[in-house]
Amino acid sequence: MGKQASGNQASNQNVELLRRFYESFNQGDLDSVLELCTEDVEVYKDPEVVEMVSAFTPRGQERVAQYLRGWLDSWSDYVARPEGFLQSGEDVAALTQLRARGKNSQFEIEGDMADVFTVRDGRIARFRLYVQRHDALDSLGLTA
Repeated sequence: MGKQASGNQASNQNVELLRRFYESFNQGDLDSVLELCTEDVEVYKDPEVVEMVSAFTPRGQERVAQYLRGWLDSWSDYVARPEGFLQSGEDVAALTQLRARGKNSQFEIEGDMADVFTVRDGRIARFRLYVQRHDALDSLGLTA
């Protein structure tokens, strides 16, 4: 039986870390994003995430920066607003409201999404991007 999502509020330290992540990311400030990450940070992409940037799993700050720059460059508008944070061990799910529009296209996304971050020693060691919020919660053994 999964843990109830409502009973696992993230620590204040992790909430602040991830709020800073989203604030910097939404402004396209990747230098500030990387300051919040470990040297060997990696990005895991849910198989449902549209692969517009790369086929490899980005690992290390340089590759993660390239991946995130490519991702942001593919959108004319991209804003992920965190609405809540749930924690399970060293993993934190950020429940977000996403609004995005593809560059030079009519493709738009608006909806509830989630990302899962692994936090080690106060820094982001890994983040996983999910299309479906319930998949992110399931990955942590949480239920909505």
